[in-house]
Amino acid sequence: MYKKSLFVISALAMVSSNIFAVDELEDIVVTAKSEKSIKDLSEVVTVISAEDIKKINATNIKDILIKTPGIIKTAAGAMMGGRESISIRGLDSTYALILVDGKKISPTDDYIGHSDFQYSWVPIDMIERIEVMKGPKSSIYGSQAIGGVINIITKKDTRKLFGEVNLQSGFSAAENGGDETRISANIGGNISDKLSLFLGVNKNEKDATGGVGTTAFGTPTNEATYIEGLETKDVLAKLKYNFDDTQSVYASYIKGEEERKDYDDTTTYDLERDIYSVGYEKSFEKLSFSLDYSKSEQEAAANSMFATYTHKLTSDSLKGEAKISMIEKNYIIIGAETSKDSYDRLRQNGSTQYAFDARANAYYLQDEIELGDFVLSFGGRFDDNQKYGSEFSPNLGLVYKIDDMQRLKASYGEGFKAPSVTKGSNGFGSGSHAAPYGNDNLKAETSKSYELAYEFYGKNTTFKSAIFKTDVEDMINTAGTTGNVRYINVDQVATKGFELGVDYDLNSSHTLNVNYTYIQTENKQTGKDLTYKPEHTFNIGLNSEFGWGISTYISANYIGEQYSDVDNTDKASGYTIFNAQINKDITKDLSVKLGVDNITDEEFDNNDPYYLQRRVAYIGLRYKF
Repeated sequence: MYKKSLFVISALAMVSSNIFAVDELEDIVVTAKSEKSIKDLSEVVTVISAEDIKKINATNIKDILIKTPGIIKTAAGAMMGGRESISIRGLDSTYALILVDGKKISPTDDYIGHSDFQYSWVPIDMIERIEVMKGPKSSIYGSQAIGGVINIITKKDTRKLFGEVNLQSGFSAAENGGDETRISANIGGNISDKLSLFLGVNKNEKDATGGVGTTAFGTPTNEATYIEGLETKDVLAKLKYNFDDTQSVYASYIKGEEERKDYDDTTTYDLERDIYSVGYEKSFEKLSFSLDYSKSEQEAAANSMFATYTHKLTSDSLKGEAKISMIEKNYIIIGAETSKDSYDRLRQNGSTQYAFDARANAYYLQDEIELGDFVLSFGGRFDDNQKYGSEFSPNLGLVYKIDDMQRLKASYGEGFKAPSVTKGSNGFGSGSHAAPYGNDNLKAETSKSYELAYEFYGKNTTFKSAIFKTDVEDMINTAGTTGNVRYINVDQVATKGFELGVDYDLNSSHTLNVNYTYIQTENKQTGKDLTYKPEHTFNIGLNSEFGWGISTYISANYIGEQYSDVDNTDKASGYTIFNAQINKDITKDLSVKLGVDNITDEEFDNNDPYYLQRRVAYIGLRYKF
């Protein structure tokens, strides 16, 4: 079957090509794989621009995403050095598919417990925009897209030469540690009429935040870690050559390293990752094709009883996709892909202790039909997994154009998610909560999702709302006592709720954005709420443009109460974080910013299981050309 997938992909390459004119339209969402504007998509979509990102003091994409409706912040495990994760509509982070320029990113928390490294694949200053599609997208994107898709689109430009340099320092209110520095630079543009290049480098450092703790014997110590120290180094390179107006080839490379340290300077873990991609694009008038190969390599070494070993995860993916618009009022996508994930656990002497791999093939089809005031989209994906068998996942969406400014949307989708190569293998793990044992007998997860949305696009106001519900069968969870924790399937888990979001131009100088998310979760087997899923999340921000090149952004983010244990006996209190930033253009190319995060200095020790970053005041310089 693996060879058959290669044949199908190659056959698609011979008969069709790929149109990228979609990128030229400002309100077209590339991630949607559609020729429709954002308001005529059946999904609820949020687009976060580089300008939006500049308004907040984000260090990774998690910091950006948690300010959007439908996405909530969750603990990546209690007492885990301040690590945090995201949840799309109450589902765990493993149900959010993260892409970089359309390429899948393998989550690191599958083999390093509670890792949040997957949110740091791309430096913030190298992002052109982020497209967030909520709801089931397994029919097009496959495994892990049950909750939604997050596509990070990196910078590109048509100018001869462009670039920027950013420097920033932050000073923490914590008594011990917490200070941070950032340095980044990028340059790109058209080297010739046919060749374009982009290159970026980035380095972030944050001191560990610590305090007085005790040893196992009750002796005071100054080495207790509240928030891990962090050092990241990243390089991003992209190259594209246009043969003519209809065809091109491209290559990209992302390399990064992340090191986490405790307050006593002990390394928590050290991860390295590389992503290589090459592709070919060809377009005709109403027929297009793309062929893409990507390879992701991750290597992790951590300081724990399980992770004194080195872990290597390699993912290979080959995908071919055709887009057809020959049939009037129809836009058809046909695709096929094949993938292989390999995991190796190495002893300290370099010998292999365990090695597993997993192969999967997939074929998908989607048709988008214009029917007067309606847009109907339907399709499906056939997954053929070497270990977990075959599954068909359908998807159906409908948009009703009430008038030029209003849209009513409804969608239904099913999803299929096979266990990762580590979770589905008995040889993986230590039995600890940080690294549960794998399980050869795990079953694939499946889901059914429903969504009803209303959207309004006015001259000064954009309003989006959605009611949603997702049921997951055989959800993968953990169970057992310390030393014997194992991945298991839970019979059924349900999440439901609604989200509201408003962007309102108060006048030509001031814009207000507000969003609210309500989530209700339930483990159907126990009748209890899921852990670390706050019912209420509220965000508000005000962007102001003044004269003399001065702009400001102030925001408040509320995270509600949530259960921190499976028996629902312990509840973490809610809290609110206030932030403010002011930016001043010194010249047309040089700007300076000043800001404060967590203005009221909300303390982490009052909000178990969260260790919150204390108040940080920062100053930054940005030079662009």
